Amino acid sequence: MDWNPIVAAQSTSTFAGLFTGFVFASIIVILTNREKIDSHNGGAEAGMALQLLLSAFFGLAIVAYLDGVVRGEQVCRRAQTESVINGAALAVSAVIVMVALSWVVLAFDRHHDGVLTFFRRVVVFASLFVILMLVVSSNGFLDGTLPGSHAHSNKAMYAVGIAGMVIALVHARWRRLYARSAKGAQGASEDIKRITRRVKIAAWGSLTLCGSAAAASSWAAGRSLSHWESMPKAVAYPAAWLALVFPIGVIVLAVRALAHVEKEPRRAATGSGTPMSPPQQRQGPGEASVSGSSGAG
Repeated sequence: MDWNPIVAAQSTSTFAGLFTGFVFASIIVILTNREKIDSHNGGAEAGMALQLLLSAFFGLAIVAYLDGVVRGEQVCRRAQTESVINGAALAVSAVIVMVALSWVVLAFDRHHDGVLTFFRRVVVFASLFVILMLVVSSNGFLDGTLPGSHAHSNKAMYAVGIAGMVIALVHARWRRLYARSAKGAQGASEDIKRITRRVKIAAWGSLTLCGSAAAASSWAAGRSLSHWESMPKAVAYPAAWLALVFPIGVIVLAVRALAHVEKEPRRAATGSGTPMSPPQQRQGPGEASVSGSSGAG
């Protein structure tokens, strides 16, 4: 074989372990800065961030352990099956962490000057990239384990991936809810309820997927050697599709749970001393002469 998932498992397990430590540190930061968070009225946002971080912590810890199990494999087809399942859990957990950080930014009142807007765009772009990598991973799994062509399945997977990207963009752009108003006050009560529900659904979706991935990967690891002498299609196709469809669904749920603050309205220039924008200030002398002549008249 030109690529061995058993060798790659060590680096993936190390990465997941380091990521788990980062998530744990984020949880500690929130728990030990309660007074600062409460002073910014960020208690609700911190609670939402904790829900997402705890689910991501659970998922990343599972991935680190399961990739350690893959490291002890001797059968490449079995290792490939475990790796594609573990990769789905890792992808979802990474997106959940980024979404949780958007709530951390809001809880510590660091969303001014467009910081949160920029962070949201980064998370959305990363989510789209993760969906694309899931499609590539599932296609590579089929091509590496089953002989022959899988053109129809591959095209269908790309279609599912593009559909997931479009749905994620729609929710990020047009279905967003405001956690705070432009003046920093808490958003509408109905919006807050809907946001809280979205966060809980995303957190539980991540936990469900990671738990299912752990069960599926453990099942694959427990199958006998004779079962993997030739990869059965009854195992390859379900594993490839489940490692694609379910993670895309949870990623869309995570994008729906991103924190968002209403934009501040632009202040129009008036004659009562309101600060002007730079273009209006350049026109100031002309405007002053016109107002002066009209006053003299």
